Amino acid sequence: MSALSQKSPVPTPIQTPIQTIERPPASAWRVPNPLTALESVLRRDEADILLIAGNVALVAFEVIEWPVAALTLATHAIARSRFKALQAVAEVAEETE
Repeated sequence: MSALSQKSPVPTPIQTPIQTIERPPASAWRVPNPLTALESVLRRDEADILLIAGNVALVAFEVIEWPVAALTLATHAIARSRFKALQAVAEVAEETE
């Protein structure tokens, strides 16, 4: 028989133990809110009024154009609505724990 006609042995897979990685508890993954110190000083409604007044002032002094101010306010409104939704989800998650 020639060397080409002989079948080479099939290599066997190497068996290695699977290491399990333990995850830290869920409380270790939470990031504290850095704005809690400012929460009592500057309420959300006051921040919205200041943002609107600031955009109006910038448009009045012709620092920015009105479409830029409108885009800024629209983006802020979207971010605020998502923040409220995420805050509600976080409260529900805290209650279930």
